[in-house]
Amino acid sequence: MKKSTGFLLGIGAGVAAGAVAGMMAPQSSRRTVKKQMDQSIHKLGTAVDQAMDSMTGGAH
Repeated sequence: MKKSTGFLLGIGAGVAAGAVAGMMAPQSSRRTVKKQMDQSIHKLGTAVDQAMDSMTGGAH
């Protein structure tokens, strides 16, 4: 259980760092960054969902 807590804390720290970097970016590049972040978050959500499924044996 401690491994998954560390994993989730790492994800949270990465998202927070990305948000700070996005706020500091110039307005013109924010749209591109937002699109890339949306795609990355979607991929991350899919990966976390698959990881949770494999940890729980695929049962919902």
